[in-house]
Parts: sequence; C-alpha cells; structure tokens
Amino acid sequence: MPGLENHPGNTGRHAGLLLPLFSMRGRGDWGIGDFASMRGWIEWAASTGTKIVQILPIHEMLHGQECPYTALTAFALDPVFIAVDEVEDVRECDDARRLIRHSEFAVELAALAKSEVVDYARVKALKYKALWAAFNHFYNGEWRRGGPRSRDFIRFREETGWWLNDYAVFRAMKDMTGWKSWTEWDYDMKTRDPAAIAAFRARHTEQVAFFEYLQWVADTQWRAVRQLARRDGVWLFGDLPFMVNQESADVWAHQDIFDISAEIGAPPDQYSAEGQRWGLPAYRWWNLENSNFAWWRARVRRATEIYDLFRLDHLIGFFRTWVVPKDRSQKPHFDYLDERAQQARGERFLRAVIEEAGEALPVAEDLGMVPDFARQTLLKLHIPGYKVMRWETEKDGRFRCPENYPKVSLATTATHDSETLREWWDTMPPHEKEKAWEMISGEKGHHPRFSDKVHDAALRRLFGANSAIALIPVQDIFGMTERINTPGTVGPQNWTWRFPVPVEKIETGAKHRERIAAYREILKETGRLKS
Repeated sequence: MPGLENHPGNTGRHAGLLLPLFSMRGRGDWGIGDFASMRGWIEWAASTGTKIVQILPIHEMLHGQECPYTALTAFALDPVFIAVDEVEDVRECDDARRLIRHSEFAVELAALAKSEVVDYARVKALKYKALWAAFNHFYNGEWRRGGPRSRDFIRFREETGWWLNDYAVFRAMKDMTGWKSWTEWDYDMKTRDPAAIAAFRARHTEQVAFFEYLQWVADTQWRAVRQLARRDGVWLFGDLPFMVNQESADVWAHQDIFDISAEIGAPPDQYSAEGQRWGLPAYRWWNLENSNFAWWRARVRRATEIYDLFRLDHLIGFFRTWVVPKDRSQKPHFDYLDERAQQARGERFLRAVIEEAGEALPVAEDLGMVPDFARQTLLKLHIPGYKVMRWETEKDGRFRCPENYPKVSLATTATHDSETLREWWDTMPPHEKEKAWEMISGEKGHHPRFSDKVHDAALRRLFGANSAIALIPVQDIFGMTERINTPGTVGPQNWTWRFPVPVEKIETGAKHRERIAAYREILKETGRLKS
C-alpha cells in the first residue's frame, strides 16, 4: 500500500480557508450558498493565494434538521445547494419560470436572499417547487422522447446505482409516508424485501425518478465546481461525519452494520457528569470489519469523487466508541476495553481508508481526549491531525509555538465548533491573554485589546507554523465574531451563518480590502502564497 508521507498535502506549505457551503452568499442565491456562488468563492480564494477551501459536510440533511453532521445519507448531495437558475429544465420550462416570477414567490425569494441567516425550511420549500416543475418538464419531454439528455441521465443512474438506488427509494418512501420512521414502515419495506422494493419502484416510478434527477442535477453542477477549482489550483476539503442519522438510507439499507438499539456519545468528563448521548446509532463493528469495512470503503470512494481532502470526524471513535444502550438497565460502555485492541482496530480502519483514498488526503479530527496511541497511529500512517493554536500548550502551561508543530499536521486558529479568533481574544482571562500574547508576539506582560496589530500577529504566527497545512475560518481574515456552531446548544444561531455580503462585493468595502491585502501579504511572508 503506498504511503502518504510524500502526498502533496503533507509536503510544501499550503494555506486554507474554512467556509461552509451554506455560508457562501452570492448575488443570485436563494437564501443559501449554492454551487453557483461556490464557484465565485473559489475564484476569490484563488485570487488571495489560498490553496484549500474547506466546506463542511454537504450530504442531504434530515427533514427539519440543520446540523450537517446528522445526515439522511452518506452519499447523496443535498439538493438545497442546487443553483436553481442554472438548471437547464428551469430555463426551458414555462411553468417553472411562471412560478418563479409570481409575485408571492418573488417576494419570498427576495426576503430569503437578503436574510442574515439561512432559513432551511423556507429555502427548501421554494427550491423543491421550482425543481419539481423542472423535473416534470424533463420527464414528460426529454425523457419520453429519449433525447440526448435522457441518455446522460440513464448513464448517471447506471454509474451511481450502487448508492443511488437505495437512496432514491428511501427518499421517496420518506416523502410518501409523511417522514414516518423506517422502523414503522410495512414489514416488507422495513426489512427490504426485494419484491416489495421492486413493486414500490414500479408503482411510484415518477417520484423515485425525481430524487434521482435531483442528484443528477446536483452532480452536474458539482462537476462544474470541481473543474473550476482544478483550473484555479484550489483543493476542495470536505468532511465525513463519524455517523449518519438513524433515519438514513444507509442505516435502512445496511441494518447488519448499524445497531439502533444503542446510540453513540461521549463518556462523563468535567463538562458532563452523565456523559453525552448524540442520538446516532452505534456501529456493529464485528460485522463492519467482517465485510472488510465495505460500507466505509464505499464512502471514501464517494468522497474522492467530490473532494481532494476529507476530514475524518471524531477520530477516536474508530479506535473505541462510547456506546449508550437505549435500554436504561444496561450501562454505557466503550465497545473495546483493551488499549491494544483499540489501537489495532483503529489502525486497521485507517489503512482501509488510505487504500481507498487514492490521490485524496484523509485528515483526522483528533481533538479532545485522544489517547497517545491514536496519535502515534496517525504519525505512523502519515495522516495529518489538527493543531488548534489556542489549545496547544506545553507542560508548564505556556502556549506551544506553532513553529514546533509536526510537519504532517493541520494548524488552525479555530474550528467550526469554537469561537472565532476575535471572540477568543476578547473573552480570554487576562493571565491567559498574557501567555497568548507572548506566544504570538514574543512580548511579555502587555496584552492589548484586539486590533489590527494583534490580528496580524496572530495570523502571522499561525501561518508561520511548521505544519504543511495552515487553515483559518474565513471570519478570522476579517476579525468577525459570528460563529458557525456552539456545541451543547440548539437553535437558529447554529449552522445558519451567512457571509454578510455576496462574494461579488467582498472587496468593495475599504476595511474588507485592507484585511484581504493583509491576509495575502501574510501568506507571502510565511511562504504559503499559492502560485
């Protein structure tokens, strides 16, 4: 098996930006970043000398959910990201155009486009209306005539059937049962009787084809995104959540490898005396390994079709998982107790990932209470882990200098789950700020308020790290305080942040231009400016 030690992502000096796709405001979007606005953001990132754009998970979320880490599929892209105005069948369909021009629809669309946050339910309602009209135009015209685009659609279905077939039936069934849990479906569908599934497809051909059509459209638009990224020399960095939702096509289709009688979580610690329950099913590791990790191998292959790098969420879970039985008479526990067994399982899993990754680079989310043996395994396999500047400390309590980070690592100021650089600085206790300022500037004692001086010093130190990859949330270019997610909270403040201006206007304001120029100069100074 070829190693990762010479992977381009583990050598050289690369700069990246974390910007969720849903946050990528564009002039023509429908209230959420889409595949069209993403092209604009990639072009802008490339113009600043940035090599990597990290976008968080983009697989379809469960109805009513806003967290991308609990999806209803590990394979299908979320149709909410489709740029409706660029869909050929929308442009050609009189019904779709009339719908979009209708006064009530237009007013709603304008309000969503101006919104400071993403309103997923309203955005999806509008997009699905327009896309259903477009699909009917395609289905009753191009499809029935057997035209060239229908042949493209057939080819797409054949090439992706290994995941599309299950997803489309599951998605149609969800719609037609009012989003009832699959565990409450009729016995034959719940247990995936082949005759029952075939009969369902035959009875509801159009509804199933609609969800296949949406994936074809999304795939077409994504290919355009990736082609542009390659043209501009930008790597796309995605995310593979540790688990899918129980109400997912994958759990329904692979009941042998998911245990819905238990959920995963985190053991008790200083923040939670009872531990955490995440509401996601547990793996049946014996069956998963018995299949040579077949489902995860397929998942990684799918990731390589979409991304150049992908983040393995909750790394420690692949070594040992905290399992919480739904039967309260049973105690929560780690699925593996012996450390040697944990290390062996984690290494077996990561080797399988590397085998399937091809030219893509896996990056491990190894934050939190991660035992040394897990990080030793990453080192052995040359998989980069995270180095969050504010959390890297020496034994004496001083902040660790980023120049001392390992080469095979990803250095960052923050993650999607933490405060931005500015909020961290503004809320830090004075004694911590003294230590942080000494690490950032080399000066002792004085710890100034957040300013351009502090801002530039922090970014210069981060991008001066020894790590091959140094990456920051886009908010940290501009000194923003708005965050993406606050763990332990539920509400409209999470997973809904939109950049305040469309990408087309990002450099029209003097302050934005100044901060972008400073960012670019820091990349140049630290040897990370993309050629």
